Amino acid sequence: MRLLVAAIAAILVGSLPTKRLTRVAVLGAAAPWASGAAALADVLKGFLAVAVIAGPGPWAQTICATAVVAAHQWPLFGSERGLRGTAVALGALSAVTPIAAPLWGVFWGLGFVASGYRAAGFVGGAVMLPVALGFVAGWTMALMALPVCALLCERLRQPLREALAGRAAKHHWRAGA
Repeated sequence: MRLLVAAIAAILVGSLPTKRLTRVAVLGAAAPWASGAAALADVLKGFLAVAVIAGPGPWAQTICATAVVAAHQWPLFGSERGLRGTAVALGALSAVTPIAAPLWGVFWGLGFVASGYRAAGFVGGAVMLPVALGFVAGWTMALMALPVCALLCERLRQPLREALAGRAAKHHWRAGA
């Protein structure tokens, strides 16, 4: 019963419309810090859902991390749709194991620098993180991260498809590659 309550609470936290609460849509380009505030709020949303709501058990942490990311991607209320959930996933997985954030950052950087596409960096981080966690933190951590990374990969299918078709914006140093 506690696991069900924790999952529902994580879904409610994940469904909070972060951009609306941090007023990113209202402030827009007038306040460059607004996007950073929204990203920080998303990271905290994921972290708190796992660290505070889930508790210490691996099943509870896995279910709450997956629930908060899924609810961020497909919120129950608000008009935000199609969100990737990378910041929420980063916060949730950092609560599971602190090494997740630096590992994901390394693989995101490798994918981005090698291709010039942000989507390739996100997919590289999501695909390689469970494998790297398996070697660094143990295969239990890898299995705990797997559902969250699968949700990220599902949301990144369309941006990656656009990058592979050449329709996505490429970073300037890789424009000719």
